Amino acid sequence: MRMSESRLHSAVIVVLACLFASLTAHQPAFAAQPGQSIIPLLQQQFGLTEPQVRGALGALLVYARARLPKPDFDQLAQSIPNAERIMEEVKLRGVVNGPLDDIDDYEAALSNLGMGQPLASQFAPAVLKSLGAAGHYRERDILARVLK
Repeated sequence: MRMSESRLHSAVIVVLACLFASLTAHQPAFAAQPGQSIIPLLQQQFGLTEPQVRGALGALLVYARARLPKPDFDQLAQSIPNAERIMEEVKLRGVVNGPLDDIDDYEAALSNLGMGQPLASQFAPAVLKSLGAAGHYRERDILARVLK
């Protein structure tokens, strides 16, 4: 009986060690997945259509691109699915008609999407919150520097 208890004890230790090793090896899998879209979060929060949210995000990316170093902007853009295409669309659709010199210009551009005040001033802070909720903490912090 002593021998089987010892084997059982050893087997339990091996199983627990394997379980611990597998959990620590896959630790990033428990975080939010990169590329998780914030678009549905913003649609639901504001009752906007997908094209409106994409347009507002595209205009925000155009605004941020002019203010961020390329590596920071590239990291931020990775958190928005199809960021480059979205930025092109807002220019082609006339949402952004020129440089966005300040946050007021960005918010004014949102009127081209049917988003007036106070919604326009609420959108960028909601993007920050949504980035955090989706696990994009570094990207949220990068964008927050632009919005100060």
